[in-house]
Amino acid sequence: MINLGLTHHLFRQLSRGKRLWGMAALASTAGLVSFIASSRRSAEDAIDGYHFITTSVAAATLSIAILVMGSAVLRDERDGGTLPYLFIKPISRWSFAVSAWAAAAAASAIAALIGWAVGWVGMGVATGSWTVAIPALSLYLSAVVGYTAIFVPIGYLFTRAVLIGLAYVFVWEGIITSFVTGLSASSVWRTAVSIYADLTELPEGAIDLGSVEPGVGGGLIKLLVIVTAGLSLLYWALRRRDAI
Repeated sequence: MINLGLTHHLFRQLSRGKRLWGMAALASTAGLVSFIASSRRSAEDAIDGYHFITTSVAAATLSIAILVMGSAVLRDERDGGTLPYLFIKPISRWSFAVSAWAAAAAASAIAALIGWAVGWVGMGVATGSWTVAIPALSLYLSAVVGYTAIFVPIGYLFTRAVLIGLAYVFVWEGIITSFVTGLSASSVWRTAVSIYADLTELPEGAIDLGSVEPGVGGGLIKLLVIVTAGLSLLYWALRRRDAI
């Protein structure tokens, strides 16, 4: 199913250099803002502020960080002229798709974990509780799983992948699914927040889930559907040699 050699190669290419640290810094924005906002506030207000900022600010910063990482995993190989050499290896296209997604998810997870850790430390220092931010780990990792399944095939299929990804994040998730509640289930962020909301008590107004109900089980099923759909699209694209 997954080719470890290909996954390691793609992960190493994606995570080296300044890009990983830059995206980790971007993913840390919500945690840093939460820590700054907690100054001179009670512990209870600081905790509410953390949850609110995490579900709002991270919706933009974390998704962009994952977009940059996910869309680059095959785009870098294509632009560097090395993708045809990878294609000649005896690896099935389905294994190729799974390996590319796994590499992107692993690299994005590192950036996301650093971003989450900044908020965890900030809340620990500000409130004295080191468990407040732990449920948010599910939000960060769920977002990684879902977004990479979308952004990896976008990065392979389109030259302006970042612009298309930004349109998905800000236009589709930010606007369309907010007004058309029936489409809320197609939002990766709302799916990730539904898992988060089932693990901790979010303050009222932290986010509008639309038709999505809080729940770990339901959220994981939706993520499985998203990943399956994304990998199927990438598999189809990899089999079409004119998509290279």
